[in-house]
Amino acid sequence: MNLCGLSQPSQPKLPDAGQGTCCYGAACMGPERCTCWEPVFEVEQTPPDSQTVTLLAAGVQPVTRQRPCDDCAYRPDSPERRGDPNVAGDQELLEQIVQRGERFWCHQGIRRPIAWRHPAGVQIPGSPVNYQPPIIDGVPYRADGTPAEVCAGWAARRRALETPERQP
Repeated sequence: MNLCGLSQPSQPKLPDAGQGTCCYGAACMGPERCTCWEPVFEVEQTPPDSQTVTLLAAGVQPVTRQRPCDDCAYRPDSPERRGDPNVAGDQELLEQIVQRGERFWCHQGIRRPIAWRHPAGVQIPGSPVNYQPPIIDGVPYRADGTPAEVCAGWAARRRALETPERQP
């Protein structure tokens, strides 16, 4: 399952906030393995609609966006295509996803942690590209409970690969 930003770890590198012994993970494997950190989301997640989940599980195809979003990973000037080290993917990975026919989901409307909070009172900012949607049967769901859309940039590239070149 591929989603803009989802190929990053679900939790960023977090500082030691509990003196290394706040939980079993920190005590046994070091502060970087602390499991106490909780995400603070920008919006609350509405549970996915069970009827929609059932339809998608039965093979109904999800909606594809009409046009690529302004920050689509498949745009020629995207950070992924430029090789920006602050994003998880790159041009080669995006092309592999298309060639394998793996769906790439648009991040529009998907919740993301705007911060991470530790019970000791420490809070750090979240990553702008670390999305954490509920995923059911391989389909991510937006914060409003609706299924994510298939990325329009990915779909256009996929169609281009599937369309044989015309011979004169």
